[in-house]
Amino acid sequence: MKGFLLALQFLTTFPVNKDLKADVSELRRSMSWFPLVGALQGLILVAAYFIFSTLLPDSVVMSLLLLVLVLTNGGLHVDGFADTVDGLAGGKSAEDRLRIMRDSSTGAIGVLFVALLILIKFLSLQELPEEARPQAIFLFPVFGRWAMVPLACWAPYARPSGGLGAAFAGNSRDVLIKATLAAAILLSLLLGILSLVLVLVFGIILYVSSGYFKRKLGGVTGDVFGFHSEIAEVFFLLGVLAMTNMLSIDLLED
Repeated sequence: MKGFLLALQFLTTFPVNKDLKADVSELRRSMSWFPLVGALQGLILVAAYFIFSTLLPDSVVMSLLLLVLVLTNGGLHVDGFADTVDGLAGGKSAEDRLRIMRDSSTGAIGVLFVALLILIKFLSLQELPEEARPQAIFLFPVFGRWAMVPLACWAPYARPSGGLGAAFAGNSRDVLIKATLAAAILLSLLLGILSLVLVLVFGIILYVSSGYFKRKLGGVTGDVFGFHSEIAEVFFLLGVLAMTNMLSIDLLED
C-alpha cells in the first residue's frame, strides 16, 4: 500500500500524507503501481463522462474530460511534454537540450505541439464509438502511466546533478513486469486480447525511443517521462480508433 501512495503522491494532485517518507528503492518499486494510479484517474474520468454526457453535448464533454485529467495531475506530464519538445528543437548538444528543458519558460514550438497534442486527444475522444467510449476513457490514463515504466527500466538518468525523475531511472525488470502485467490485464479485460497488440507495439516504440534519448540527452529526465506519458495516451486513443474501425469494416464485409 505504501508503494501505491508513493505513486499517487508523485503522479497526481490527490492529497497524500505529506510525512510519507521513502528511500530510493521504495520509490523505484512504486512504479509498479503506476498503471493502477492511472486506473484511479480513469475511474474519475468515466464518472465525469457519464455525469457530463447527461447534460452537455459530446464536444463539450470531451473537452471537460481533458480538463479533469489535467486537474488530477496538475499538468505535470503536459509540462514535461512541452519542455522536451523545446529541448529537442532548440538544443545543439545534450547539455544545451538539458539546459533548455530545465528553463521554466515554454517556447513557441512547445506551445504549438501542446496545442496539437490536446487537439488530437480531443478529436480522438470525440470520434470513439459509443460502445467503446467508457472503456477507452478509463484505459488511456492507465496506458499513459504504464508507458513511463519501460522507459525507466531501459534508460539511465541524464542529469548528473539529479532531478525529479532521478529516483526512477535505471529501474528493475521486476518492476517492469509487474506494471506491464497490471496494464495488460486491464486492457484485455475491457477491450479484449487484441488490445494487447497496443502494449507490444508501444513497448517497441519505447525501446527505440530510450535509445534515441540516450543519444540526444544521455538518458531520461522527469520531463522525458511526462513526454512519453502524453504520447502514449495519444497512441492508445488512435490505436483504439484504428481497431474499432477495422472491426466495423470486417463486420460490413461479412
